[in-house]
Amino acid sequence: MTELGEKIKKIYEKYGETRDLDRSRTLSERVRDWFSGKSRETLPVDREFMEKITEYAGRIPEEGDREDALSAAELILSMPKSRNFSEQDLCFAAMHSNVTTLLPKLTDGDVKYVRGLADKVPRQYRFPVYKELVKALDERLISSGK
Repeated sequence: MTELGEKIKKIYEKYGETRDLDRSRTLSERVRDWFSGKSRETLPVDREFMEKITEYAGRIPEEGDREDALSAAELILSMPKSRNFSEQDLCFAAMHSNVTTLLPKLTDGDVKYVRGLADKVPRQYRFPVYKELVKALDERLISSGK
């Protein structure tokens, strides 16, 4: 794994440590704001996490290798794990969209494997970004005949 893959892993580890951070909004307020399009300002720790993951995942197709893409996809799709919603879990779920960026680096076999990982995402976190990812994975599998 190159430096990009390691950075993504460290960002996830560091962000995971913020689970117990006191967040000023209730989860229901956050969900309502997200779905209404009237989202209030994202907490700095959440915004920084999402921006960094998007940045580094976006760099993998140009600067990374297949191993970076695969390990990033595995990590991104492994979160959230909790059955109970939290504001942090919503940020983890939002990152599912970044897996689509990694597809050019993945082999057809990798895409099939990642599609299996996507099936393991808990149903309550299957938001529109997840559905777009699954569509992209399925289209890649169909076009490759797998």
